[in-house]
Amino acid sequence: MAAKPTAVPELLDTVNDTLQNAGQAAGQIITYLPIWLSKLLLAAIAVLLGALVIRLGRRLINRLVQGRRGATVRSPGQRETLRSLVISVFNYTMYFILITVALGIFGVNVTSMIAVAGVGGIAIGFGAQTLVKDVISGIFLWVEGNITVGDIVEVNGLSGEVEAIAIRTTTIRHYSGNLYVIPNGDIRTVTNMTRSFKRAIVDIRLPYEEKLDRLLDILADEMEKAGQDVPGLSETPQVLGVLSYNPDAIIVRIAAMCSVKENWGIERELRKRVKRRFDQEGIQMPHVLTAVSADP
Repeated sequence: MAAKPTAVPELLDTVNDTLQNAGQAAGQIITYLPIWLSKLLLAAIAVLLGALVIRLGRRLINRLVQGRRGATVRSPGQRETLRSLVISVFNYTMYFILITVALGIFGVNVTSMIAVAGVGGIAIGFGAQTLVKDVISGIFLWVEGNITVGDIVEVNGLSGEVEAIAIRTTTIRHYSGNLYVIPNGDIRTVTNMTRSFKRAIVDIRLPYEEKLDRLLDILADEMEKAGQDVPGLSETPQVLGVLSYNPDAIIVRIAAMCSVKENWGIERELRKRVKRRFDQEGIQMPHVLTAVSADP
């Protein structure tokens, strides 16, 4: 649901009133305190106000991004990606401002420090190349839209669902529950399994004791029925034919085009249907042969 037009001005008015009231109260208290204690109190107030601004800023960003439902933001996943990136940039900016304000309260010449940092930045520039690369890569990840929050992807051999794309890192949740945090600059090749369509692949083991043509006809008939009443299928599953001849079974492959993220459930459903149909036809599925040898 889009935010109401008056929500943002009301939020900004709340921030402004809070800052004014806090500033007046702080000024009255600090007048009666020693200099060192007043500076310490001012720094603490600055940190608290900064935390408040960060919290309110995140709420404002959430409302603004959720309201962007036009052509520039193509999907909910891309909106969530934009939200993660903007909040990440906002957080780093606010942290820098808070540190600068706190140092200024204690009499540190921030302007001189920035000048020195500019000279020192040349010396540490090579060490910061990785950080810069991560930030630039994070920006391009959102601009190009190759992956968005909610996509099922494989990155650097790690697969799972994208939970967040920040300015420096991308977070992926594996199916086991493990959380992977990958620097954006390390992302090279991405396999995105949630774009357009997905293919469900099922390999069936057939017994040598039955005639192959009969088994293939039974599979084709069952897949025809599955195409009519299995939700998520884009078309009727196809029996592609014999994949290989194993010592204990003939391997036949079935493929089905399906909706994004539906392939695992459809594969399970097709296996169940094949087993149930074979039971009805009196066909026993082959067992895996285990070779056992005894030492002489």
